[in-house]
Amino acid sequence: MELGSDYNLSLSNLSLKEDSIFNYISDYQNAFWFDSGRSALKHIAKHLKNDDNILLPEFICESVSNCFPPDKTGYYGLNNDFTVNLIDLKKKINEKTKLIFLMHYFGALQPPEILNEIKLLANQHGCAIVEDTTHSIFSQKSTIGDYMVCSIRKWMPVPRGGLLYYASDSQYLALTAPDYPNSTDNRRVYGMMLKDMYLNDGLDYNADYRRIFAASEHLIDQQTDIGMMSDFARFIASCVSIEDLMQRRRKNYELLSDLLSLHGIQPALSFGVSDIPLAYPLRVHGRDALRSYLMDNKIYCAVHWPFDNTQPDSRPFALKNSQELISLPIDQRYNNMHIEYLSEIILKYEGDLLF
Repeated sequence: MELGSDYNLSLSNLSLKEDSIFNYISDYQNAFWFDSGRSALKHIAKHLKNDDNILLPEFICESVSNCFPPDKTGYYGLNNDFTVNLIDLKKKINEKTKLIFLMHYFGALQPPEILNEIKLLANQHGCAIVEDTTHSIFSQKSTIGDYMVCSIRKWMPVPRGGLLYYASDSQYLALTAPDYPNSTDNRRVYGMMLKDMYLNDGLDYNADYRRIFAASEHLIDQQTDIGMMSDFARFIASCVSIEDLMQRRRKNYELLSDLLSLHGIQPALSFGVSDIPLAYPLRVHGRDALRSYLMDNKIYCAVHWPFDNTQPDSRPFALKNSQELISLPIDQRYNNMHIEYLSEIILKYEGDLLF
């Protein structure tokens, strides 16, 4: 049994679904399918002027911050429960701020009272709000964002895929329709197919698919141009039932939460009853030791996110998370048996956990 890491894919199991993500997002007047969330953000960044400043939350993936000029980018603080620190945001925003970047972590939405304050601040200062829904698109498609950006490969087995969607253009940042070539990079699919044959057919392709995944990720990190989603990636996405995805993730999260809570283990943040978790975020002491132990038991957990050492004095919460946070897999690939195994392995751990 193996849990986590990249998706596996069996082409013979693909069939078109009526409730695909394309239908899920169809109520938005504008929906553009990029080859990655980064490409979608770069498209937005092209519409900023030279003297426009951007405010990002301090806890953010480096791939997001790299889409904006570092000398024009500032960071606002977050509270220990991952909510926006409004006091710090109000200190950081000024007349040059053109864009506020908003994120909902692991699928838990920011509280309505905080969202209302952010929207009021944005209107007062003439800022557009870019809402990153990569973690939260299935909890709620949007809250207060003028523009929503999502990387869908965190949710389904597509080789590349990002989404920019919005109801109408913001008065503060009018976007032109994207006109970029379609990506032809589907090589990650080869790795997903080899992983499927390794997991389900017993073929020894472990090293091969890991090499392909690593090479594919490196190419994404090195990409400088903007591309649109490939036709093949769109086809795969159209074969994923969003309703099944949402139900299974919620059930898996609830089961793991119930099993771990019996032993005093609680997630790093609280989810609402209608939130769809991306993962089960766990804060632990000695995170790297736990991660190695889980890998020894074929459980591969993401880390959100390694600290990039940018403006460390302004980002204490990001630094803390880079050392203590681990994301346990609860996605739609797994059933009760897998989640029970995950819980059993964690409870056998003899290291020091922060419960």
